[in-house]
Amino acid sequence: MESFNEPRRQLSLLALTIVLALSFFAAAKPAWSDHDQVRNEIRQFHDFLQDHPKVSTELRGNPNLVNSKKYLAKHDDLAKFLKRHPTVKTEIVNRPNRVFGRYYREDHARWYHR
Repeated sequence: MESFNEPRRQLSLLALTIVLALSFFAAAKPAWSDHDQVRNEIRQFHDFLQDHPKVSTELRGNPNLVNSKKYLAKHDDLAKFLKRHPTVKTEIVNRPNRVFGRYYREDHARWYHR
């Protein structure tokens, strides 16, 4: 009887492993709608920076300023923007080269004409 159950256990374990692996990879990569949302928020941030050139220069030089309460207290508009768009703050801290470089602009141009 044990030898009959062993293949079932192995099959169940294999199925569980596959399900867990698929859920891990699904969670690791954002859905396209998430990517679109981040890209849209970064585009809004670029528009914000055009109206705030001093903030733009300062953040390019030191992206960690978005974590400074003292800096944000002096730039209320930026603090409000980041509060409404927390994903932008995360991108600035974790991927400043993408935010301030061409990544999102080129990405936008590539997908805009779908």
